[in-house]
Amino acid sequence: MTSPVFEHPALTAAAGRLAPLRAAAGRIGAPDPVAALRHLDCSPSSISSSASAVDAGALLVKSASAEFRNGVEHAETGGSAETFGIWADTVDGQYAAAARAAATTAAVGVRIAAQLDELAVSASTEVCALADSASAAVAAVLADDRSAEVVSTVSTACAAVVRTVSAKIASLSSLVAELEPLTAPAVELS
Repeated sequence: MTSPVFEHPALTAAAGRLAPLRAAAGRIGAPDPVAALRHLDCSPSSISSSASAVDAGALLVKSASAEFRNGVEHAETGGSAETFGIWADTVDGQYAAAARAAATTAAVGVRIAAQLDELAVSASTEVCALADSASAAVAAVLADDRSAEVVSTVSTACAAVVRTVSAKIASLSSLVAELEPLTAPAVELS
């Protein structure tokens, strides 16, 4: 049986170590511990790459803003400098706001990627320890032992894996709170 592949390498490794527990769970009708891991799958490296791209975009906007400001200063020395200056200040403020919003978004992306990575690694460590603690009972079930003690041990380990994953998922609410301010447009262009 091929071990499932996850986006996060720690979860792929954990799925491989949970394979015997998964097989035993299937024989006794317990929850699939590997399926539970799917709820935590993520790709922090992709999020980090996206955050870097947003940060690079912020730098470009900041550079464009500086070029724009230089052009405004040059143009304000001409005829209708007051009207042009007011308009230019508005646009310049929008450039600055867009650059700040992009930098903030990039910083949040980096934090989220790090937190998701830590979450996946810690969950993997915890569920592997749970599987290891039930290994004797798993081997017994796989050898067709259906005694109450071994079935209970395997079922308990599977339920503990599901609870561990659920607790990790619940901890993601802090990430949602960080993302909430980013759902509104950062700049309203005039």
